[in-house]
Amino acid sequence: MKAVATQRGVALLTALLVVALATVLVAMLLDQGEIAVARTANVQRAAQADALAAGLEDWAVQILRRDIALDAVDANGDLWARPLPPTPVPGGRIGGRMRDLGGCFNLNNLVGADGVVPVQMEMFRRLLLALKLDPGIADAASDWIDRDLIPGALRGAEDSAYLGATPPYRAANRAFMHVSELRLLRGVDRDAYRTVAPHVCTLPSPVATRINVNTATVPVLRALSERISEQAARQLAQDGAARAGDFSSWKLQLEQAGVLDPAEQAQIERLVGFSSRFFLARAEVELDAIPFAYASVIERADARRIAVVARGRGAW
Repeated sequence: MKAVATQRGVALLTALLVVALATVLVAMLLDQGEIAVARTANVQRAAQADALAAGLEDWAVQILRRDIALDAVDANGDLWARPLPPTPVPGGRIGGRMRDLGGCFNLNNLVGADGVVPVQMEMFRRLLLALKLDPGIADAASDWIDRDLIPGALRGAEDSAYLGATPPYRAANRAFMHVSELRLLRGVDRDAYRTVAPHVCTLPSPVATRINVNTATVPVLRALSERISEQAARQLAQDGAARAGDFSSWKLQLEQAGVLDPAEQAQIERLVGFSSRFFLARAEVELDAIPFAYASVIERADARRIAVVARGRGAW
């Protein structure tokens, strides 16, 4: 009887073990099935978001084409400056807005085919001073994109300044691809980057771009001349620039701002313009309460030649 009882106990334990294994196996299959379903849903959701972003990109191109057909001057009251409000779509909503990249300082203007461009360097230094930042950042920025390995000026920084970092890295020795590269420069900490980032951009054109005074920020306007005070720059931004379509009319505002030196006015005239060639289109998509962000840099050479020159996902 004792042997029979022992056999029954072993059989019961075996049965329990089989049930437990079967339960674990079923749970694993269900879990894998849920993961597969979730993965498929994520792929479909991402594909839908990509398609919606592409549609918003086409919307931006059409808006820019309509805008230039109205007039050749770009200002903050133009069609492209009006955001697309959140619009319902199946499963969520979409929205979009554009930013004129002509109103910011192009970091890639610091270095040209013949090396550092002194006028652009001085302008960037004035911008940094207007933002209460170290003007030596300009030297580090020019060294980041020039092709040599020799530190420029007294505040320059090449490979030797970065190889001791953790992890070590080298200067890019090519044009800035994104404003966030500034965080890699010597002297640019998080606070400095947050301060300067809204006023600079990295345009892909090899041609030196001009500042659109109609959309430039107050610090960028101050960077045009050391004679333009903050008060004068605010007055320029408020009065007028949005209505100015040629330098002769804007010159009157410069005179009222106290920038009277003829030689300096001639230099400023070479630095500024009243239209823009590059725009940043942002698409904001929300599907199933999950946000997606897209950005496209659009080059508008004229009404016929409008093309997307860069794309990205996430913050730009």
